[in-house]
Amino acid sequence: MDMWKFQYRRMAEGRWSTAIFVATALSFIWSEQSLAAGSCTFSGAGSETFTFPSPISVPRDNAASMTPLSGWVTGAAVTNLYACTSNNGTRVGIGIKFPTLAQAGTYSEGGLNYKVFNTNVPGIGIVYGFRLYATGPYCGQQGGLNGWSGWLAASGNPYSSADCYSDNATVTNSSFGAQMQVRLIKTGKVAAGTMPSFTLNYTAQDIDGAFSTSVGSKNYLINPVSFQALGCTAEGADVILDTARKADFASATSIRTKPFQFTLRNCPAGMNSIKYQLDPIGTIISATDGTFQNASGTDMAKGVGLRITNETNTAPIRFGDSSYVVSNYNTASGSSSLPIKMNVSYYRTGTAAQVTGGKVRGTAQLTLFYL
Repeated sequence: MDMWKFQYRRMAEGRWSTAIFVATALSFIWSEQSLAAGSCTFSGAGSETFTFPSPISVPRDNAASMTPLSGWVTGAAVTNLYACTSNNGTRVGIGIKFPTLAQAGTYSEGGLNYKVFNTNVPGIGIVYGFRLYATGPYCGQQGGLNGWSGWLAASGNPYSSADCYSDNATVTNSSFGAQMQVRLIKTGKVAAGTMPSFTLNYTAQDIDGAFSTSVGSKNYLINPVSFQALGCTAEGADVILDTARKADFASATSIRTKPFQFTLRNCPAGMNSIKYQLDPIGTIISATDGTFQNASGTDMAKGVGLRITNETNTAPIRFGDSSYVVSNYNTASGSSSLPIKMNVSYYRTGTAAQVTGGKVRGTAQLTLFYL
């Protein structure tokens, strides 16, 4: 209400003046209102470590990609990583942080497309699957999760999450958990080496879509893994051709054929196949005919080179061709000894009249591909 008060005050001149003061009494009405709120506590272990069998043997030259190098390694199914309270529509839950590793490609299995992340070892990638757990009074509403989800693959978003809503002023309690599984994937040729331990991803609390590790988080760690490149021990041989005369080249371009072989020993199991390529150390006359020049020097024959053919001497060994397959390799048990048989002969490079006496010498190099 408004109150009026009159005050009279005498002025110096002896006259009276009147001053009016107005005071207003205001009344305030307070209404009680509950604000939305949510908070979580962390009660899980700070880390979980995944260990792959080690060493893992890989064919050295196999360039196939997006194929498994290991089985799945599955972690613990933990249901109480975060305990959260919320009211008035606050959304609380758990998030899995997407890795910061570079992506190498995708791997598909069981209807899921997994993102393959590079490790620090060339040719080695890693994928992970996860499932999330939520339980509480309102966790199943609005399409939310109540219990365990199915196995999921990394989404590519910064976080993958599950959460629960509260829909009234009553404080509700919810629990959240997670389970992880990981697998190594071949992304290309693998060199021998060791992949050091690293953190793949981690958990965070989720309150209304804001993720935080301030109350605690669980790191998912990968233990070191060593890789060994599969291969054989190769043995060569010296070949001594029989002596030839200039007249022997009058009616033939290839003479004095002699068999020889390379030998592969202690070839381990686990490779799909072994292939080889032959190349001369010297000047090639014809790669498709398997012929190359004699070594140079004052005592070397002229007009004569060498020719290399297959085991039955029915076709040339094509230089630079890596499609030749080593026969009889046993991928399941390995092989202790594998011969690679060939033939070598003198080869006339021009006319018979151009042939001069002297030595004939050549070297060929065998390159193996373990696939």
